[in-house]
Amino acid sequence: MKTCLYEQHIALKAKIVDFEGWQMPISYESAVKEHQWVRENAGLFDISHMAKVWIEGPKSEAFLNYIATNQVDKIRDNRAQYTVLCDENGMSVDDVIIYKESSERYFIAVNASNREKDLAHFIKYGKDFDVKITPNFQTHGIIALQGPKSEEILSKFFGQIDELKFMRFDSFSDRGVQLIVSRTGYTGEHGYEIYGDEEAIVELWMEMLYKNPDVVKPIGLAARDTLRLEMGYALYGHELSDQISPLESIASWVVKWKESDFLGKEALKKIKDQGVKRSQHAIILEENAIARPGCAVLVNGKERAVVTSGGYSPTLKRSIALIMVDGVLKESDKVGVLIRNREIEAKVVKLPFIEKV
Repeated sequence: MKTCLYEQHIALKAKIVDFEGWQMPISYESAVKEHQWVRENAGLFDISHMAKVWIEGPKSEAFLNYIATNQVDKIRDNRAQYTVLCDENGMSVDDVIIYKESSERYFIAVNASNREKDLAHFIKYGKDFDVKITPNFQTHGIIALQGPKSEEILSKFFGQIDELKFMRFDSFSDRGVQLIVSRTGYTGEHGYEIYGDEEAIVELWMEMLYKNPDVVKPIGLAARDTLRLEMGYALYGHELSDQISPLESIASWVVKWKESDFLGKEALKKIKDQGVKRSQHAIILEENAIARPGCAVLVNGKERAVVTSGGYSPTLKRSIALIMVDGVLKESDKVGVLIRNREIEAKVVKLPFIEKV
């Protein structure tokens, strides 16, 4: 599959890879340079492989509050909330962002690899709430503009963008076309995500790049991943999965023990009451060997953990990783990652790896 921006990536000589069935740009030049550019300027990402699902009807809030671990009933209009969706066993179906236009109209941004699974999940549990569920998989595009200069750039296209606060969104007009702009992102930077019809998204992409070449550059998936890793953000399939409960993950903060029932609540309560047997932590390696997902991790000389995400941090100029551990780690624990039959020492640190921007 190809996004509406595929031809633009080819014109920009991007390196294209298959990502969950999508032909996506992994990089345009050096992934490290792209990473640094986002931290210092503004980077433009094609994230059209992700998808929107609209939830509408009088019971929309009750439905979403039931399938989400976070407190959807606390969201105000034109605000967004990160949450995890669980199954009956308390395992993670996906991590998503829920956007509220009103108590009867929401949309959900879902991961590319989970779009069909999530849709089936919504339909299955939506039947009891009589909500209208509409997938927007085919005719929309999504781009993200991230970095300290993103507001300066976006203000040239949309007035009053400076009034948009973190985790809020609004509709803006661009040449008579309505676009949704949210102050959200996956990099930890001041940034925005823009949703709209494919034609409008392609035009906006081209204008941002070609009118601001000294500030805005296209950024691929490789840098997107290292940017999120530095911030300690969960990636589905790594820190969350159908075998990993949100309580065991770095996203555990989204499990709110609200009074109302929610899907997976009893299973999560059982995990909590029995004592969470696994936990996730951040480590910095003492050498620049890369800890890839799946690498075994020794804790005090015993194999007790595995790397879920790992890579080189261009900001720290160090190798960093997130790991899943049997039990809980202390900062005093001696940790080593097995890389090519060598044990590389590492230290346990608190997230995020870098200061929030």
